[in-house]
Amino acid sequence: MQFLSRAISIDPGDHSGWAYWKGDLVPIVGQFNVSHSKKIKILEDQLAFQWELFSELLDNFAETKYVFIEGVEYWEGSQKSAMAAKRQNLSKLSYLVGGYANEARARGYEVRLLPARQWKGQMSNKVLERRVLSINGVRYPSEHILNAVGIGLSRMGLFQNTRTMPSRQSKSKQREWQWRT
Repeated sequence: MQFLSRAISIDPGDHSGWAYWKGDLVPIVGQFNVSHSKKIKILEDQLAFQWELFSELLDNFAETKYVFIEGVEYWEGSQKSAMAAKRQNLSKLSYLVGGYANEARARGYEVRLLPARQWKGQMSNKVLERRVLSINGVRYPSEHILNAVGIGLSRMGLFQNTRTMPSRQSKSKQREWQWRT
């Protein structure tokens, strides 16, 4: 196992959880939330608000080299995914992920988009919480922070036995995109 160092992993959404990895199993963590107040009701304003918070996060950890972001994907057969697609939440999430990735790349950071199927497989958040607790002994205050930590731990190879969802990519294409720090 190789520890992540100078890396940020992020679970994007209205409540984006993040973890900054400094070379051990217990990252610095946090979360930023889009305000659903009347002040920020327009989608573009919500996105701009979150992109600005992400930019500030990158300013706070200027020595960052790598950014791992959970990618967006539609899971056929998932009621939750189908409902998100109907309400256009997947589109909003795609815009958000694109903004985060663009900001990180503009700063020269290596960016990887990791679909949940790749880093988490079919692991529920309850199982993820137990695994993370057994690895680093920490309970996290939200599922978004938990997922951000999970992304980082998976990049360290600590979820090797995770059953993944089948991919539509060929195996050679998947190997081409595998990347470790």
